[in-house]
Amino acid sequence: MDKNTITGFILIAAILIVFSWWNQPSEEQVAEFRKQDSIAAVEKQKAEQASKAKADAAQDEKANQLAQMAQDTTVLFHKALQGSAQNIVLKNPKVELTFSTKGATIQKAVIKGFEDRVDNPDLTLFDEKDQQLKFVLEGKEININSNDLFFQPSEQTDSTVTFTAVASAGKQLVVKYLLGQDYMLHASVQAIGMEGLFSPQMKEMAIEWTDKCRQQEKGFTFENRYASLTWHETDGGTDYLNEAKEYIDEKVEDDIDWVAFKNQFFSAVMIAKDGFGKNNLMTSIPKEKGEFYLKEYGAKLKAFFDPSGKKPTEFEFYYGPNDFRLLQRVEKQSTFGKDLQMERLVFLGWPLFRIINRWFTLYVFDWLTKLNINMGIVLILITLLLKLITYPMVKKSYMSSAKMRVLKPKLDEATKQYNNPEDQMMKQQAM
Repeated sequence: MDKNTITGFILIAAILIVFSWWNQPSEEQVAEFRKQDSIAAVEKQKAEQASKAKADAAQDEKANQLAQMAQDTTVLFHKALQGSAQNIVLKNPKVELTFSTKGATIQKAVIKGFEDRVDNPDLTLFDEKDQQLKFVLEGKEININSNDLFFQPSEQTDSTVTFTAVASAGKQLVVKYLLGQDYMLHASVQAIGMEGLFSPQMKEMAIEWTDKCRQQEKGFTFENRYASLTWHETDGGTDYLNEAKEYIDEKVEDDIDWVAFKNQFFSAVMIAKDGFGKNNLMTSIPKEKGEFYLKEYGAKLKAFFDPSGKKPTEFEFYYGPNDFRLLQRVEKQSTFGKDLQMERLVFLGWPLFRIINRWFTLYVFDWLTKLNINMGIVLILITLLLKLITYPMVKKSYMSSAKMRVLKPKLDEATKQYNNPEDQMMKQQAM
């Protein structure tokens, strides 16, 4: 380092020292700064205290509202808010459904004649830990949540039951179920004598339905690929949430008739007679391997409701296999008179393959199974038949592939022989 450089550094240091000394605040300025900082700290503390007081007041107000609501609910449903939950079972040769008197909704669905992944002879589609369903009626002063109420069962047989939650002054919330001969369950919800609790303009009830879709097969990955939350649009056709992505409260803007919590081979479907309208919210969260669940489903729906109690809100539920012909047959048992297209729950491939499978493969499959042939042999025969039918279309491709396999050793030899950059012309000529 030369003399000029050292002199330059010394001058720069001197200038910085003088500049810092010249610009330092006076004692009066320091005192003023401290005063301003103290005022700012006091103001900040006051603002924090005011914010905390406001939050506490809002929390107290909310607590008072909840307490008042609970008091009003207790007065209205003083009988129905107390009791012990009991199980009611409806069953037929195909399915066994367990209901709880608390909430009057289904707690467990067992599909008979199908083994699960641990070889149980009957398959449990879900139980009370997996699925919850509740109906919420928004009143003028209180909201009535079906899950908070204990219902009294009556008119009970193997296929029917009526649940009644008794309120004060003859007011009742009635939920009825009728199990069909296969996998279809009919349900109705009706508020009797409760007109004064609801606004005359109220035309909808809120429904919250959640489900943790069980892994039913031993192979997680393949089953998870075909598990999806699916719905049917009122104008026709179905749509679904992508199986591999996560959705939370995804808005569906179209009018829809039904929602299905679907895995590869079985589905739980909820159908509304008057539809679910627009702007329903759907949730689908993929689960990790080893949890023994495929997806976590959720649906926030709106269904027709008559506050006068003259017309019940009607639903139908399907708990069963994703079998194309079965779904077509069971749909005919619906009393709603709609083209529900429930067979769309069976994935038949993309549009071109769907047409082939829908109008050819299914009929061949039906014919072969009627011959009491082993299912594995049936699948082999269908595969061979499809190969035979498509052979003329793929023959040219097969021949090209065969020729390339013959030529490949010679091409590899030419590549090896003329591997230098200057031999590229000779390599192309040889090839």
